[in-house]
Amino acid sequence: MKSLILALGLLMSSQAFAKEVTIYSVYPAEEISAIFTPFTERTGIKVNIQTGTTDELQNKLLNERNDTTADLYLDKDITFLAAAKKADLFQSFTSKTVKANVPTHLRESTDLFTLVFYRARVIMYNPNKVNPSELSTYEDLGNAKWKNRLCVRTSTNSYNQALGGYLVKHLGETKTAEVVKNWVQNFSVEPIKNDRGVIQALADGQCDVGLANTYYLPAFIRANPEFPVKVYFPNQKSFGTHINGVGIGIVKHAKNVNEANLLLEYFTSVEVQEAVAAAFSQYPVNKKANMTTILESFGAFNEDTSDLSQTTEAISKANEIFKNVQYK
Repeated sequence: MKSLILALGLLMSSQAFAKEVTIYSVYPAEEISAIFTPFTERTGIKVNIQTGTTDELQNKLLNERNDTTADLYLDKDITFLAAAKKADLFQSFTSKTVKANVPTHLRESTDLFTLVFYRARVIMYNPNKVNPSELSTYEDLGNAKWKNRLCVRTSTNSYNQALGGYLVKHLGETKTAEVVKNWVQNFSVEPIKNDRGVIQALADGQCDVGLANTYYLPAFIRANPEFPVKVYFPNQKSFGTHINGVGIGIVKHAKNVNEANLLLEYFTSVEVQEAVAAAFSQYPVNKKANMTTILESFGAFNEDTSDLSQTTEAISKANEIFKNVQYK
């Protein structure tokens, strides 16, 4: 944590606000409190962090309504942020600085929330079994050549639900159902509990190709630079690779809106983006910020730059499709 604090050397206004701001966060306070220490030192704004699960925090906001002490809500995935949006828990942020720091496709269309760092959901493969020239799109993983060679995480996971929303958005419901049904027919093992399990299954030879988030692989590479799993960015000639990320928005009944906007400016600044995104092995949303060496080694890629809201709005349809094609 000390190194993270030292890395956050920001050139912020020295104006003292002598107020506080409260974040409802799905991340434990001990994991993220160091991020905000320089913010407090430079502004005088105390940052309070209340933690809980997504359901706990969203229900808390619904029950508290105008009596809430929360100013911001932080969650790990666009699926959960979309649920908060649907429950009318946000108000739009107004900071022009945040809008300049974060590209449009990484913000909710009406600025109800912004991503603060993100990852790509990619095809991972065992280079001892697969030549990357054989890979192309998410859809192609349903090709018969991948029969008994594909492994994925369970359908109930938010990462795959968001990917399903991406597919519905770009392909439509009928084509998405066909694609996912073909995936199921190509599974080498039953859906796996988590992304780390998918990556380990690839290394162990239980499957040759799989789907996982980029930020899970660096830990394996740090432990073993020769780890036999590589990244392939799909759909580079069509829609771009699906991305998802950690996001934050100002709560509808926030009492400290000005301070909340200022904290968003801080969170999306180059200095904070570089340090925090690196700590979490994710991509910074501020395109002026540098990324970690391992992520750079994965290579540049075209990401999906279409409206984030259209992806989240299609998630419910994706879940229906998963059930109908018996993707567990």
